[in-house]
Amino acid sequence: PRGYVKISNKFFGNSASNMLAKGYFRRLGEDLRKSNFTLLTKSYVSIMFFTTFLAGFAGIFMAVLFMFVGVLLEPPYFYMIDFSKVDPIIRLLKIVWFIPAMPLLTYLVLYFYPSAEKSSLRGNLDYELPFATIQMSAIAGADIEPSNIFRIIALSKEYPNVRNESKKLMNQINLYGYDLTSALRNVASISPSKGWAELLNGLSTTIRSGGDLAKFLSKKAESLLFQYRLDREKAIKSAETFMDIYISVVIAAPMMMMLLLIMINISNLGFNLPTSVLTIIVVSVVALINVIFLVFLHLNQKKI
Repeated sequence: PRGYVKISNKFFGNSASNMLAKGYFRRLGEDLRKSNFTLLTKSYVSIMFFTTFLAGFAGIFMAVLFMFVGVLLEPPYFYMIDFSKVDPIIRLLKIVWFIPAMPLLTYLVLYFYPSAEKSSLRGNLDYELPFATIQMSAIAGADIEPSNIFRIIALSKEYPNVRNESKKLMNQINLYGYDLTSALRNVASISPSKGWAELLNGLSTTIRSGGDLAKFLSKKAESLLFQYRLDREKAIKSAETFMDIYISVVIAAPMMMMLLLIMINISNLGFNLPTSVLTIIVVSVVALINVIFLVFLHLNQKKI
């Protein structure tokens, strides 16, 4: 274990063990196994607790800092608070939320991070699965021993995510001593991809019943490839829709928004902001929208 893990286990290992013994964090443990984390559930829960504890001190530091330092949207941006003009109690009420917010946000991020990794791994597996199944079908057509199909996939570098799953299968056989059908079921039970789990369970059933492995894989490859084409068409249509929205929102909307804010500012209808502040607001909104679109494209690039 790494140094940070050791420290976390030292301070919060017993608490994590007790909570796991009471049945807490079951879903988190499942997400850790399915997302290929190389940590025990106890260790990860200890890291969650220790990092949240440290984040509490970070929240206190931020609260103390902004108790005496204010922020502006124009130069000089930062200034010292004059308590002769500002009520300390009112100022404290404005910044005290930093203290609970920092540890709460840290805890939530760490709790849901394995689930996000599991979803990412599932998407990558589903993307590679049709093509890997085609290769497996071709290998099975050579009438070789079934476990060698996964051995060949595990040694190849064409499908990195399927390769890792195949390594799990080979470890079940070579290190833990399971037979092939049991290893297939074990790996399927902890797979984040429903398609990969169905393929492994189907292979296990076909091997036990003495069916034609090459024929099964060929039919499965056709089905997966058909589903891949449908998903790709949906992704392309979705990207086209978002492109139209992007052009409308990011190019046309900021210009109209800037003109509207300037007109409101000139007419004194409640806003009294300088042009530099209006520019910062518009640029910030545009930057946020661009980040949202970039996240969407990143999540869908495999499908496109």
